[in-house]
Amino acid sequence: MKKLIIIPVVSYLMLFFGNSVYGQTNSDSLINGAMTLELKNDTLFSNTGLKIFAGQKLIVGKAACEDGYYRSVISKNAAIVPSIWGQDMRFENAIENHVNKKQSREKVKRDLLPGSLVTIKKIRFSKTGKPYFYLATISSDTDDYSCDIKLALILKELLLQP
Repeated sequence: MKKLIIIPVVSYLMLFFGNSVYGQTNSDSLINGAMTLELKNDTLFSNTGLKIFAGQKLIVGKAACEDGYYRSVISKNAAIVPSIWGQDMRFENAIENHVNKKQSREKVKRDLLPGSLVTIKKIRFSKTGKPYFYLATISSDTDDYSCDIKLALILKELLLQP
């Protein structure tokens, strides 16, 4: 009779203890579409506990577009089209609506190789295009680029270092 009671109790304790031991948070749980960001000085704080700051190193991920172009990363020479009359409904994100020479897009595609490291140089709140977003200047070994930091993390075009 005691064995019948002990087995479920031990099983329950093992399940409960196993779930409570996992104290580390997975970066996937920190980065999601509902994540909100707030800029204080040179650091972005999210409601999920994520901190993104100038000087932080990120890993370049795979480009989100099928043709190998990045949706969230643009050349430093590209100009984001201002949304004078509201959001351009052709684009889901403001950074995608930019004026950029084809050779600049090719340079971004060629220079940002998955697995390479980039460093965040500066973060600012951009009100150029709607919806507003946090524009980060990132630096690779070869050049500087601009990116919508939240979109880049959600699309996994930029990844946090473990």
